[in-house]
Amino acid sequence: MDLVRLLAPRDPALDHLAREVCASRPDLRAAFGDADSLGFRQWLGVYGVLEYPRIAAHYPPLPPEHLRATVCGGATLASHLQTGAEDFRVLAELFEIYGGRPFDSVRSVLDFGCGCGRELRWMQSALPAASMYGADVRKAATDWCGQNLRGTFLANGILPPLDLPDDSIDFAYALSVWSHLSEEQGRVWMRELARVVRPDGLILVSTHGAFALALCARSAEHQQVLQIDAATARELLRELPNRHFVHRVLPATIRDSADGVAADYGQAFFDEIHARSAFADSTEFLGCVPCGLNLFQDFHALRPRRR
Repeated sequence: MDLVRLLAPRDPALDHLAREVCASRPDLRAAFGDADSLGFRQWLGVYGVLEYPRIAAHYPPLPPEHLRATVCGGATLASHLQTGAEDFRVLAELFEIYGGRPFDSVRSVLDFGCGCGRELRWMQSALPAASMYGADVRKAATDWCGQNLRGTFLANGILPPLDLPDDSIDFAYALSVWSHLSEEQGRVWMRELARVVRPDGLILVSTHGAFALALCARSAEHQQVLQIDAATARELLRELPNRHFVHRVLPATIRDSADGVAADYGQAFFDEIHARSAFADSTEFLGCVPCGLNLFQDFHALRPRRR
């Protein structure tokens, strides 16, 4: 996979500008070597966008703070862009591992829980010929995406369906969505993704697992993020090996700020045993990558069962 090519829009004018900026900055050459390095291409789409309006003009617009604040990746522009780039690289790599074909062969992408397009801004550059779809419960986010990103954006309800045909998507992913759904919601939404993804396609979802609970048990920062105290985290960690799925509903003030989520929206934690069994009616389980997302959430890779 040529990540250098995938990480920037394929635009000769941008390529010329990138080389000009790199040549004029000894600090960049010392850090990355040259304008064709992977590190520099990622810098270009993150800090290059923030430092140079001429570079930013080649990339999608940046979402406002009130939309960034409700999605993973952090509220600052730098963290929004940096984590988006890093997570894109993981998604592309895992697609090739579990999808069994080159990432640039993807013809259609669904970002389920797309927020304000943190990942889709990278996807649309990497896959210029592919159809892009995003879905989210927050209509303000999908409205913004529809006005500023390439693709079709759907404001979905708490429960299915999605306004998409059967077998219409090559690659569907959901970052930190199943980490909030109740057990039953997780099942029905997985059936829905299995409906819209082609039989030879791939579904990747990130979830909280045992490591997230262990980290929360000792980290005040993660307790604040997850809204779970240390004692509760330890209790859930003890329960997880026997129950395989544990869930705590978030306070109403947090749920209200999330805009459009279910009344039982909370923090969900589950293991590979749950993922294998709970989704077995609609998917084939391909693998689990513990701590595959930012060394915090686990990834589960699944493929729709042939109907």
